Formats: sequence, C-alpha cells, structure tokens
Amino acid sequence: MMKAIFINGSPRKNKNTAQMLEAAMKGAQEAGAEVEMIHLYGLNYKGCQ
Repeated sequence: MMKAIFINGSPRKNKNTAQMLEAAMKGAQEAGAEVEMIHLYGLNYKGCQ
C-alpha cells in the first residue's frame, strides 16, 4: 500500500494552502493511498540548536 503525508506549513488550517493539499489528498486516496495531513503551525517544535 502506498502512503502519503501532506504537510501544511500555513498558519491558516482551512485556507488556500490547506484546500490545495486537501484536493491532492483526495486524488491520492482515489489512487489507493493511505493519506495523512500534518499542520505544522499547531506543533510545538524547535529547529537545530
């Protein structure tokens, strides 16, 4: 099974970037992929130190 992760780096979870990713996710699902969306803005992470 194919798996696809979609990463949204925008602070707006439901605007243009998210809508484009949702469309791509739908296409991947229709092709048989298992999909997951990750919203970076809601995560608490730090870069290299």
